[in-house]
Amino acid sequence: MINDRTMKLHTTSSGIKVYKLPVEAFSDHVTNCYLVLDDKITLIDTGSGMDDSNQNLAECFENLQSEFGEKIGLKDVERVIVTHGHIDHFGGVNFVVEQSDAELGIHELDANVIQHFRERLLGTSTALRHFLNRSGMSADRVDALLQMNKWSKDTFQARKVDFTFDEGPVEGSSLVSHHAPGHCPGQVCMQLDDILFTADHVLSRVTPNQSPESITRYTGVGHYIESLRKIRKLEGVRVALAGHELEMEGWQERIDDTIGFHDGRLEKTFNLLEEPKAMADVSEGLFGKQMNYHILLAMLETGAHLEYLYERGRLLIMNIDEVEADPMVVPMYRQSE
Repeated sequence: MINDRTMKLHTTSSGIKVYKLPVEAFSDHVTNCYLVLDDKITLIDTGSGMDDSNQNLAECFENLQSEFGEKIGLKDVERVIVTHGHIDHFGGVNFVVEQSDAELGIHELDANVIQHFRERLLGTSTALRHFLNRSGMSADRVDALLQMNKWSKDTFQARKVDFTFDEGPVEGSSLVSHHAPGHCPGQVCMQLDDILFTADHVLSRVTPNQSPESITRYTGVGHYIESLRKIRKLEGVRVALAGHELEMEGWQERIDDTIGFHDGRLEKTFNLLEEPKAMADVSEGLFGKQMNYHILLAMLETGAHLEYLYERGRLLIMNIDEVEADPMVVPMYRQSE
């Protein structure tokens, strides 16, 4: 993933200023936050909430004055909109709201990620453990991956959300929400005149990681591709500003490339299953040997593509009797006859 640490000013067709604030949410992981100078000063996404991330966000506001002459500080933010419920985008909401007393909004399907964080994390962790236990990995590796998945999340404190939205205009704002589930249940692309904030839905170089819907509803490859096709039909968009990497003028072509990428990965997954294999073996066939947290990302991506193929009748579970008798038995997938 390309990390672009350059602040930049964009101006919409109606003259609204939008500043890109590149925040190093984690080491070598930049999240693009955006400051919208609308009737209410609005910050889109907040970074991870880690100390370095918060400091980096504060420095971006200082640079607004030194580089662009904007006399706006964190204390002046009146509204925070979170594009989706992943920690590198919402983790800094407490820092921002405590500095500014801004109102906080997020899509209704991700509101409980912030409001009832421990409960949501417990539910996801339980489903993730079940998923990994059926992957063919050792119990020790499963435990290690689950511990890695909790890193950076243990410090977040739940906070009340002031408003939620779904599809359409965001009340009291010039922003229009386009719900685009797949990467995250409450993922939205926000449109402001001729600018589209794509968050993690469409990125300039990489494709966002996918997870199976068996872990979290409204995720999965099927939802993701459907949402890509929906967003591609939007009209009047001059440039897309993503949650990571670079801006995109050819954003529709990038969507086409992303759909093509997943079509290719689905076929590669299918072709690996002429003989029965466990999910872990399929993952190694797709990604080779991975290390540390990348093992988990590879397993989630593999599981999402297996789920898509299985749900559409292209795969069978060859040991279905054993799986039915014991839910801890590892399913063995193979191409359907």
